Amino acid sequence: MFRQSAQALPQGVPDCLKKRHLLNEKELSTELCQDYGKKFLALGFWEDALEFFKRGNYEPGLEKLKTLALETGDAFLMTRLGAHSPEVWRQVAEQALKLGKINFARRAFEQAGDTERAEELAGPSKKDGFTPSQ
Repeated sequence: MFRQSAQALPQGVPDCLKKRHLLNEKELSTELCQDYGKKFLALGFWEDALEFFKRGNYEPGLEKLKTLALETGDAFLMTRLGAHSPEVWRQVAEQALKLGKINFARRAFEQAGDTERAEELAGPSKKDGFTPSQ
């Protein structure tokens, strides 16, 4: 018999279907976006928080996510947050390296324009010119 492994969301937090419905509404209040974004952030669901903060143009929430991306070396979250200076990308890359997140570090170095450092972190197959489609 199939057991559901996902935990139920706390009261007041939309599930994935309601979230999709809300984000597709033409008239979604900024207050509701902030509220849901904060709830998702508190649960550690950064991508969901990002969607609501972006939709509601909630700068404090977006800044909090940027801080989290810097602290955790999360290059992919930083990418979704928008354009950043090469210095910010280098900070993300260095933090990712400290945390052993090689792919995140490589991505951040690429975004910083530091192709040499990014290539140093590429796997041996990429350095040798091998790609999976070959």
